[in-house]
Order: sequence, then C-alpha cells, then structure tokens
Amino acid sequence: MSAKAVRALEAELGGRAPDGLKTLADKDLRAFTGLLHDAKARQSDALEEAIEQSLEIVPRVVRGPVRKILFG
Repeated sequence: MSAKAVRALEAELGGRAPDGLKTLADKDLRAFTGLLHDAKARQSDALEEAIEQSLEIVPRVVRGPVRKILFG
C-alpha cells in the first residue's frame, strides 16, 4: 500500500480510510477508489435527475423561485 493511494482514497472518502482498506494492494486500492468515485458520480446524477423530476409538478413560472427557496 502506498501513501499516495491511501491519500487518494481518503480524499474521495472525505476522511480517514478504514484500517481494513489500508491492507489492500495498491492496484486494488486504486480500483476501489475509482469505483467509489464512479458510484458517487452516479449517485449525484441520480439525485439531480430526481430533483428535476420532482420540480416538474411545480408550475413552470414558479420553478425558479421554488428552486431558489429549496436549494439557496
């Protein structure tokens, strides 16, 4: 395990990596970090899509103000 791979994982996690993950080989740790990054991106895209779909029930003329109220 390299310090660089652990730092990349911790950056993706936004905190300290669990000790069990630190025992992985560098290749596996990089693969896990990549999978985690991809999963977070998919989750973010799905959330954005859900928000857009939920706003479809709001009349078009007030969507902007509603979006601003909900999300700042």
